[in-house]
Amino acid sequence: MLDGARAAFTYFSILPFGSAGVGPPQAAELAFLPLVGAVVGAIAGGTAWAVSLVAPHPLAVAFAFGLSIVLTGALHLDGFLDTCDGVFASAAPARRLAILKDPHHGTFAIAFFAVLCGLWLAALWSIDPPRLALALAFAGCAARWIVVAITLVIPYGPAELRVPRGIHALMGVLMLALGWSYWGHAVLLVALGGLSFAAAFWLRGRLGGRLTGDCYGFLIACTEVAILAGLPITSP
Repeated sequence: MLDGARAAFTYFSILPFGSAGVGPPQAAELAFLPLVGAVVGAIAGGTAWAVSLVAPHPLAVAFAFGLSIVLTGALHLDGFLDTCDGVFASAAPARRLAILKDPHHGTFAIAFFAVLCGLWLAALWSIDPPRLALALAFAGCAARWIVVAITLVIPYGPAELRVPRGIHALMGVLMLALGWSYWGHAVLLVALGGLSFAAAFWLRGRLGGRLTGDCYGFLIACTEVAILAGLPITSP
């Protein structure tokens, strides 16, 4: 388990938990993805709160936004951009997959990135700085837990990796511990979990019956921003 957790941090973040140069994530590493999201969110939110003590609120929001991207190596954001270019193209599924693999970003990526950033920054702005660490840790953990749950239904990668259910359940306990301060958070998770599953099946249909790693990055980015946007609404 420790090796899987360390490998998850090595692959899904730039935090110094292991050596670089690892291959694609394996099943155990995917299972620990929510833990990576929780730690990255806590660091980003905690830093933003510290900045807010000595600097204006906009600068704290900028730190929360920037660190959320930088600490993950922009991995999920890159998947978001590639997926936008691929799935929204007016083309056959095989052509969409080819576009998705192209490292260059086109109009769809730029347009939807602008929309995502606007929602992301607005959500961070609406959260009080002292709550940023917990809010970002919860959102980062919950978004990744939901997406890992999707891999239990739509297996990840050509090898169709199966995430260990015991570790996934343990990460669910972590998610609940971070966000079970108000019943509205449970409603938020159920609603966004359903939307994320629906989006995953829609993506699979657009790509001819399969999902790529970029698609899961797309789902993580969208779900995390949606949770952050919903927290002020569902909190007391």
